[in-house]
Amino acid sequence: MQRPLAPGSLCIVPAGSGQGPPRYVCYCEGPEGPGLDSDPGETGAFNIYVTDALELWNTSFTPESLEKHKAQHGLDGAEDYSTWFRAACDQHSVSLTLKDDSSAYLTISREAETLTFDLSKVPNPEAAPQVQTLMLRLAEQVCKLEKQLAALKDETPSPRKKPQPGRQQLFLPDPDSRRGASGPVVKKWMPGESLINPGFKSKKPASGVNFDDA
Repeated sequence: MQRPLAPGSLCIVPAGSGQGPPRYVCYCEGPEGPGLDSDPGETGAFNIYVTDALELWNTSFTPESLEKHKAQHGLDGAEDYSTWFRAACDQHSVSLTLKDDSSAYLTISREAETLTFDLSKVPNPEAAPQVQTLMLRLAEQVCKLEKQLAALKDETPSPRKKPQPGRQQLFLPDPDSRRGASGPVVKKWMPGESLINPGFKSKKPASGVNFDDA
């Protein structure tokens, strides 16, 4: 059963100056890397692969040449290159340079330390099945992630619609609804009603002043 690609064990890097395509997939194979055809018994194996989905380059390390590479860079034999590679991928500090002789070299950096790896081109008959395996595994990972995202969307409840505050009233209130409104009511005075006691009619009409009786 093929192992899934480990997080941080794969990255996409540009070639040369790094401005635009072509782009290359770079991944590692080792005790903590994704591996392609690694033997579980070879716990010390480590290799870096670079491909553009057509051609393939790798470091072609043997356990002996790997220890020699570490010694050349002043590293302890127990130093884990897979950890180096994951950290460089996370920090986007991986650079690739292709040479005229079809070889390449890769540089990975971690803080102030830098490692350089020489990569040789893998012959096409040997490279084709490895590139095919990588592409199929990447497609499988994408399908798996899409299913997980779809499941999360189904589990997430849709937000309820809330009334918008400060929304203007588009229609005037019903006139009948204002009849029962509280507040002072001003009654219109009718002719013949008493001015002192509104609602009662005057018993006799008002008359003017008679100056003759004065």
